[in-house]
Amino acid sequence: MTLMFDGLSTMLWLKRKHLRAGANFWLWAAGADLDDMRDMSERIYLLYVVAIVCGCAVACWLWIVGLVTGSARADSPEMAAATADIAPLVAGAALVPPICAAALWSVRAARRAPWAASAPDTAWLAQTPVALAGWNLVELVSRMATRALVGGATGYLVATFVTTALGMRSSLATCLPYAATAGLMTGAAYTLAWIVGEIRLRMAGRRHLALVCIVAVVGIALVVAAVVLLPRLTGLACSLIAGELGASAPIAAAAGTLLLVAVTLFTARQLPSCALTYDAGDASAYAVRRMAVYNPKLYRALIKSRRAARRRPIGHMPRTRGTATVLARSAISLVRRYDMLPQLVGTGIFLAPMGVALLSGSFAEMSAALGMLGGATGGRILGAASWLLFALSCSELPRAIARTFVDDMGNRFMRDHLPVSTPALLALDALPSLAVAVAASLLVCIPLAWGSGIASALGTFSSALALDIILAFCGALDAAERTPGKLRLPCESALGLATVTAALIAAWMPPGLVPLAFWATAAIVGIAVVRALR
Repeated sequence: MTLMFDGLSTMLWLKRKHLRAGANFWLWAAGADLDDMRDMSERIYLLYVVAIVCGCAVACWLWIVGLVTGSARADSPEMAAATADIAPLVAGAALVPPICAAALWSVRAARRAPWAASAPDTAWLAQTPVALAGWNLVELVSRMATRALVGGATGYLVATFVTTALGMRSSLATCLPYAATAGLMTGAAYTLAWIVGEIRLRMAGRRHLALVCIVAVVGIALVVAAVVLLPRLTGLACSLIAGELGASAPIAAAAGTLLLVAVTLFTARQLPSCALTYDAGDASAYAVRRMAVYNPKLYRALIKSRRAARRRPIGHMPRTRGTATVLARSAISLVRRYDMLPQLVGTGIFLAPMGVALLSGSFAEMSAALGMLGGATGGRILGAASWLLFALSCSELPRAIARTFVDDMGNRFMRDHLPVSTPALLALDALPSLAVAVAASLLVCIPLAWGSGIASALGTFSSALALDIILAFCGALDAAERTPGKLRLPCESALGLATVTAALIAAWMPPGLVPLAFWATAAIVGIAVVRALR
């Protein structure tokens, strides 16, 4: 037992150093520094910052509690009765998120190590006799306590709402059992996920894929069981708030302690090197950590690129010849860069159908009927302007369709050796991404066929397809070289001109021929883009 906790004092000392460094990081953002306390004025300023932060935290907590209490109170008896009926259901439903969190955390832990140690910590701890059981316990307790505190605070707010809605007095004695149970459930959920991560460390090769599938199936079963047993959870929550289950918190605490003991015994014979095999840290991330305060976007980009550099390639390049090679490379590039899939799906589900609805003049008939917004003309102008502002704020969506083409055009060595022209390269590179966006647009048009008919759904899908092609053309303009003497439009300017063109053509088209306006705009934009890329 003593050997299991060798070096525990060293780990506690290192943890204290990390907490001090983290506190110093946020104090640096406030203009203070723990390592530079030279005179009394700096110490007084540090106490002033700490007092301000603590006062703001207490004030925000009291404000949230007051807001929750006020939302549970009703002026009319009918509203009070309805709130009292909903309150037990809210109390029971609030116990479901810890179960869902257990499923998600377990799946994530089955894919990677439970925690990632930084490179300096790894180099230093390798020279000291630190047992993995003690190291594991220190890391687990700190993370579990944080999540249990968040879950307990959320449970306290839920208990405050329920007690106020039921006409009871919201106090610490009535809300604490429910809050403690919610917090201990959250901590137990994280501990279960930690055990799954420890099992993942002992698996070699690709057997962890089977573990991910098993954990995912078990997690889905737990979530379904929690939803099915929601009436029982509701009764348990009401009993906790009424004080009928006073021993629930000690029982949950004993269960959490048993889980900690199980984790400790499970890692007793595990080497420290196993914890660093799959998810070792990078010291370069700590060197630029202060950038997260004054330039968080660049810091997130650096962290994202660091993770992408460690990612293993997915799939293999098929053996093809001719233009099929370019198409196959574009398809495998889309599979490997799966972070673009949400952007492509967002383009097909939101951006393109919204553009079809607003640019085709959906506001015009309503404005003409109600006499608002300047009639039909004002409705068309407002619809086109609204979609244009939305498209400009989401300019990364059209760029995602043509990202492979832009990368190929930027690599001049590879581009000069490709046996295809620039228009053919654009078509082949954008085809897989465009297919994902078009499939997403089709999913939007299928429910429309049930409501307004197949003809209307086909017209909407045809217009959305043309608009997806227009977005691909606009995103491809980033590949245009800045050649002197030629006008090069960025993606945002091209979106603006395409929006105006589509809105003007759609205004002159009969109602049944509106898709032709989008296809005419796609032809105009395509010709302009091809000439700009030559």
